[in-house]
Formats: sequence, structure tokens, C-alpha cells
Amino acid sequence: MSQTKRDRGGSRLGVGNWSVWRMARVTASVFVLMVAAYYLMVAFDNITNPTNPNASNWPFVQGVLSGDGVPVDSGFGYRFIDAQWFQVIAYLGIMAGESLTGIFLVIAGILGLRRSGSCPRWGGAQKWTFAGGTLGLAVFFLGFMAIGGNWFIMYLNSKWNGLQPAFQNSVMTVFMLVLVSVVLVGSHLAHEKK
Repeated sequence: MSQTKRDRGGSRLGVGNWSVWRMARVTASVFVLMVAAYYLMVAFDNITNPTNPNASNWPFVQGVLSGDGVPVDSGFGYRFIDAQWFQVIAYLGIMAGESLTGIFLVIAGILGLRRSGSCPRWGGAQKWTFAGGTLGLAVFFLGFMAIGGNWFIMYLNSKWNGLQPAFQNSVMTVFMLVLVSVVLVGSHLAHEKK
């Protein structure tokens, strides 16, 4: 039977040979992998079924960029882009961003699990989490919320309004980054040098 380590006050520090901070690093790494799975599934749907309005961003991107659904008298007509070549580039950029985010986070999660026994080694693997998280925020916060939501007036669009899903994706990504940061700082402050 494995013993539980205790601090001077008798508080539980971990299970078996695992410290609380190692368990936290494993948990954070698993969460990074869950976020990676989400991004990869979204990218897969966009790549394999681009014309389905219920399973892809292509009709959505066309509708937002062209202003389809925005009131004609909104005064923002000069911002809309009907050029299909531009819409295709925007769509490809979204798919590339989602795919790379998922790939970076898979690397981060796997390296995080493999290096969970060492705070410094686990911390070194988190560069992939921060790269993936930043790219994910570039897609959903900058791309969908700031540019799509405000420049292309998605908030006025009666047909194509993706602000709520973009907000949810941004919050999920920020939560992942905060969780990893807290575990990294906590592990470091606990002086785990392994």
C-alpha cells in the first residue's frame, strides 16, 4: 500500500510518490489535450465539410465578410468584402489557425504528461501551450470577436452571428492558459526541483 506524504502539520501532500504539484501538472496537461481535441475537431469539420452551413465556417465566413444579414441602412456597407478570393483566404487562415492550435496543444499535452515528474522540464514543455493558446486567441478573439464582431458588424447580423461561440472558445483558451500558468508558478514556488 502506498503511503501519503505529509507536511509538518500533517496535511496531505500527495499520493504515493506523486506530489500534489505533479498531480496538478498531469491534470493541466490532460486539460490541454482536451482543448487540443476541440480545436482539431473544429478544424476537421471545416476541412472535410466546408459547404455545410451547420458544420463549417465557410458559409459563415462568406456571410459575415459580405455583410449578408446586416441591415442595409446600418452605414457600414463600405466595410463588407464580396471578393471570393479574399473570403477563401480568410477561411483558409481560420482553418490553418485552428489546425496549428490543435497541433501545438497536442505537443504540449503529450510533453506535459511525459515530463510531469519534473517542474522545470514540465515548464519547458509549456512553450507549446502558450504558442497554441495565443494562436487560438488570434483566431477566436481577434478574428471572430474583434474583426468579425466589430469591423464586419457581426453583432448586427441577423443571419451570421458567431459572437457567443467565439466568446466561449476564447474563455476556454484563456482558462487553459491561466490553469497552466498557476500550476507552473505554484510548482516553482513549492521548490520542486526534480
